Amino acid sequence: MLEPQLRPIVIIGAGVIGLTTAVRLVESSLYAESKHPIHILANHLPSDPLDPKYASTIAGAHHLSFADDNDLRQRKWDSRTFQVMHDEWKREGEKTGLMVLKQTEYYVGTDKHLRIYEDHPDLTTLDRSTHSSSIDHSISFTSLTMTPAIYLRRLLDRLKGRAQIHRYHLPSLSHLSHPSCTALIGSSTPLAVFVCAGIGALTLGDVEDREVYPTRGQIVSLKAPWMRSGWTRQVGSLDGGEGGERTYIIPRPDGTVIIGGTREQGDWYPYPRAATTDDILRRAHDICPEIVPPYPRDQSITEPLKDIVQGVLVGFRPSRVGGTRVELGDDLYLGNDRVKVVHNYGHGGAGWQSCWGTAEDAIAQLLRSL
Repeated sequence: MLEPQLRPIVIIGAGVIGLTTAVRLVESSLYAESKHPIHILANHLPSDPLDPKYASTIAGAHHLSFADDNDLRQRKWDSRTFQVMHDEWKREGEKTGLMVLKQTEYYVGTDKHLRIYEDHPDLTTLDRSTHSSSIDHSISFTSLTMTPAIYLRRLLDRLKGRAQIHRYHLPSLSHLSHPSCTALIGSSTPLAVFVCAGIGALTLGDVEDREVYPTRGQIVSLKAPWMRSGWTRQVGSLDGGEGGERTYIIPRPDGTVIIGGTREQGDWYPYPRAATTDDILRRAHDICPEIVPPYPRDQSITEPLKDIVQGVLVGFRPSRVGGTRVELGDDLYLGNDRVKVVHNYGHGGAGWQSCWGTAEDAIAQLLRSL
């Protein structure tokens, strides 16, 4: 007599949110006690060519929270993620894809910074004499940058032998019972499904969250190995999210530096705009002249960064009206079987800086519901 199959748990999406959720799932008490099969279904995988709809590999990326002082949930997620990543870097160094560095924040139009930065090591309020008179406030502290491809690959390594990853377009949650899907995940009805679909939550059947929208980001990749510090200028209020104009300089361990950026809400144009590239280069040079190649720094050159440009990229941040959705959804019924649904999407530009916090929150919500 055949033993009944354990019900699988399915994660939809293989970006940084889906993969960190999967890692925390295989580390959970639920998996330790029962070994439910875990399957990840995804349109895009970390090794794929860059695609604007798969924001995880196009992201800058750095740990720089946007959490409003009163948004305790977002602050908790972001702080937890910094702790996890900083501990990883302390254990294994830059082979993790993480780089610890001094981060300098410039503010125009305000004399205040977000309180969450006070949780970072080495916070210092900078003297006004150290920066341009156009800057109203400035701080520095220790933070992190990430090389997405390396970090995502390491997440995949942590899942080997414990989760199966399938390239599969799932048109709806109900489609989990379709033969083309059960051929991959098994014939037993899933115990639970995590929706980590990013921008895909907008069109995924049985979710179709109309509050989800793209925030277009255009960035420029430079080769500038002399840069080992991060810089950001915020003009105007963040408004508890990603408001105002933000210019950033994000170094990586391999000498690549990502500069940006733009926040174009509802803009689906997937290709770089030349005028935007020129504006990003100008703004980056303005906030940090040291980004110009040191050999030589000829003041007569009108476009001093053009020679070190490696590429220009566009990605769609998976934004959502009302912010990130981490919660239990309505139960899904496949035949007579009930499937728990856990949502973990809508992170906008905060995916990399909140991924571990939201993953742990999502797993905790499932465990409490069972």
